[in-house]
Amino acid sequence: MLNLSDSEPLPRYIEPYGDDAPYWLMTAPTPVMLNSSFNERDDLLSKERMTLKMNPADAAAKGFSDGQRIIAFNVRGKATFYLAVTQRVPAGVVVAEGVWWLQKAPGPRTVNALTSQRLTDRGAGSTFYDTKVNVRAE
Repeated sequence: MLNLSDSEPLPRYIEPYGDDAPYWLMTAPTPVMLNSSFNERDDLLSKERMTLKMNPADAAAKGFSDGQRIIAFNVRGKATFYLAVTQRVPAGVVVAEGVWWLQKAPGPRTVNALTSQRLTDRGAGSTFYDTKVNVRAE
């Protein structure tokens, strides 16, 4: 972790930490489930499943098809998702939506297996937007 002096007067750009993997991982709530407490609602769960969204060009390069089960992985762990191929995700980025209970996940882990416990250099905040993953077929 980079330690910056409190006396440093101006912010400066620091390269993202990332991982040795090709895709930046973004996490977000789903339109149906804001947080994990919504896992108790079967009516909402029937409308969603644990998906990883990927750009069509990236999916084609991997030979993936929409709806197939895939595994996202990095040095910390792996998690199984259903693939959603969409133009709404830029190339080089994958998006995991929702906070899923383990018993509702398609595999033994959720997206939390991929994120770091490392804290930011300023403010000691979460670094879950500084995560990279690779993806393979299940």
